[in-house]
Amino acid sequence: MIELYHSEGCPFCIKVRVAFEQMGVAYVSKAMPLRVPSAFKDELIKLGGKSQVPFLVDSERSIKMYESDDIIAYVKEHYAK
Repeated sequence: MIELYHSEGCPFCIKVRVAFEQMGVAYVSKAMPLRVPSAFKDELIKLGGKSQVPFLVDSERSIKMYESDDIIAYVKEHYAK
């Protein structure tokens, strides 16, 4: 299962979530509040080195990536129904 680190109000995160919904892709949501420290932020920095969202983790394929367009293209190729 893929995991998506994201913020609710981030336009790039919204773009990814909408694309996942349109493709029928299930994922684990790691939603982070915009202005409140979060445990997910520490995880995100540990996994990817920075607190940028959206951030995708695909543990089945050992993939970690930033950038909404890259995430959407990757998920479309590997997980779209």
